[in-house]
Amino acid sequence: MHFLIIDSRYGTPIYVFLEIDPRGAEEYPGLAVREVAIEFAPTTDRAGRRSAIGRDPHQLNRFQEFISDGATAKAGFILIEPRYVGPTWEAYTREFRPQGEKPTKSHRSVPAGKATAGKATAGKVEL
Repeated sequence: MHFLIIDSRYGTPIYVFLEIDPRGAEEYPGLAVREVAIEFAPTTDRAGRRSAIGRDPHQLNRFQEFISDGATAKAGFILIEPRYVGPTWEAYTREFRPQGEKPTKSHRSVPAGKATAGKATAGKVEL
């Protein structure tokens, strides 16, 4: 069982599948949560491979993992993109930043018309 949140706060909806119910999380914005089933493809190593998630058009709470986008379509499932599958809401917000990266501190700029070294004369700086 996974918890599905459709995060549409930033324009493009992101399908967020979480292992832990996010409703008690401190930073959770209160979006609707649905319990859904994901049938994962049989594999021993999920790390490092990019699979596809499809939605069963006849059972809208049922999702399945496929080896590719093409395999999803061939099975008659609806491709789900963009999406995130992970443990918690906090993990999702660390990985997905649809609002953009947090701004970094900029370098202190020198006010216009001031030279930091040397003497300014007629638009030239002598060092």
